[in-house]
Amino acid sequence: MKKIFVNKSDEVSVIVEKMIEAEDREITLSVPRFSHIGGSLGNFYLLKREADAIGKKVFVESVDDKVIELAAMSGLTGTNPFFAKNTRQFSDIVAPTQKTGKATAPRVRSVRPAPRRSTGDIRTSSRERVPIFSPAPEDPHEKEPEQEIRREPRMRSFPTLSMPSVDMPDVIHSHFLRWTVIGVLGCALVFYLATAVLPRADVKLIPQKTQWSYDNAINAVPGATADISTMTIPAQVFSETGNDTKPFPATGKKQVQQYATGTITIFNAYSSQPQQLVATTRFMTPDGKIFRLDRSIMVPAAQIVDGNVVASSTEAMVTADQPGPDYNIGPVQLFTIPGFQGTPKYKTFYGTSSANMTGGFTGEVAYPTPGDIAAAEKTAAADLQDALTTKLLSEVPNDFKILDGAQQFSLTSQTPDTTTDANGNFTILTKATATAIAFKESDAVSLLENKALSANTEQYAVGTTSLTYDLARADFTKGQISFPVHFSATLARVMDAAALKAKIAGKSETDLKTTIFALPGLDSATISLWPFWVKTVPTSPDKITVTIAQ
Repeated sequence: MKKIFVNKSDEVSVIVEKMIEAEDREITLSVPRFSHIGGSLGNFYLLKREADAIGKKVFVESVDDKVIELAAMSGLTGTNPFFAKNTRQFSDIVAPTQKTGKATAPRVRSVRPAPRRSTGDIRTSSRERVPIFSPAPEDPHEKEPEQEIRREPRMRSFPTLSMPSVDMPDVIHSHFLRWTVIGVLGCALVFYLATAVLPRADVKLIPQKTQWSYDNAINAVPGATADISTMTIPAQVFSETGNDTKPFPATGKKQVQQYATGTITIFNAYSSQPQQLVATTRFMTPDGKIFRLDRSIMVPAAQIVDGNVVASSTEAMVTADQPGPDYNIGPVQLFTIPGFQGTPKYKTFYGTSSANMTGGFTGEVAYPTPGDIAAAEKTAAADLQDALTTKLLSEVPNDFKILDGAQQFSLTSQTPDTTTDANGNFTILTKATATAIAFKESDAVSLLENKALSANTEQYAVGTTSLTYDLARADFTKGQISFPVHFSATLARVMDAAALKAKIAGKSETDLKTTIFALPGLDSATISLWPFWVKTVPTSPDKITVTIAQ
């Protein structure tokens, strides 16, 4: 005999499957307390029906009295494992008295039980306890049982209530009607479950498949539309322009004489006529240091306001007349023009400075060699390329793809400043532009899928795909690229699951198989009607599942 242990949450269908899988003809179902099947008599009717259908005898074992009771009502044999082992009970039940017709309480006559291997109480269900009495010692003076005085527990007295007499046949008839109604309802529930709830139809279709591949180029052109005849998709050009000035160390050394330079403001308080001053015009500080104009300038005319002369001014660059640090002087309140000395203009044309004169130097300084300049230009270009490319790629939307060969970095100019600073560094000014030609990968995949579908006369759907790219060939003047691709796709014949579901609803198992295997483009199919007694497809679409494998 096979014993099957039922889980609390097991449905009837799960237990039936376990019964079918068991090889033994006799099966014991061990049902725990508070199990799912113990909640309905219909569940046990289903178990009984399935057991009879597969030719197996089923026993129900449980410590739950309700489960034992429902099993017995459905026609199954139910036992409590605790009562089934070495339990003997003895009682004399006194029938109702003839005078009153009222039932009296049963009188229990104590007897000596059969010898046992161990002593103690046998545990029963929560509804009753059966006491086990120890044998009384043999005593020649022992009283007869009917004369034995028994000590009853003291009970609290209550007012006596008169109970109406009970007609036992009526009670039995009432119980019979109740269980008959329960049985009919249970049968109706079982019939409903078997015909409306449980039946399902599952159909899995595997359509015919074919492989398609493309190993050629795709063109990406700005402003174009997708075209499978020319294999063209739209392209978009992204660019970023920038410049950068970076310092670099100079390794050369040389002796130099450098002249201090600065800016002065020149005033005309002489007349209402402008005054031209030629390049190298001298301006002298109070202590005799000479600075000369770097280029020719025109000092604007003074203004005459109410007969008074209001001086005009202009600024100009000057350079010390002698090299060296002595000419690195601070602001000067008055520069005179020695060329006007002895004329009225000497006192009315003058200059001032508000900033220091700087740059005067005599000695050894660093200077960039041709090698320093070449290395600096290469490094500056690479750094600017990295910066512009990073910025460019951050601005390209995520759905665009940029291939190798579709990017360009163009140097606009590089200008070295060979003048070194106090740390011996010179600078390089670099200007450049980074350009990329991109396309949407979804456009490429869609183009290839449409090409694949157009190459077949039958109606197919695209399944799994694979796409790789080779080096792109770019025309940055036109902003377009051409790039080779390797594309493969699995195409499956198209099948309408919704239409098929409506077509097979209500068909017999034979007609179902005929309909399914007559479908065009079908490679194979799996059909399942559940439970096993179902021989017709349910009419409700919710009970039919059609799956098409890709």
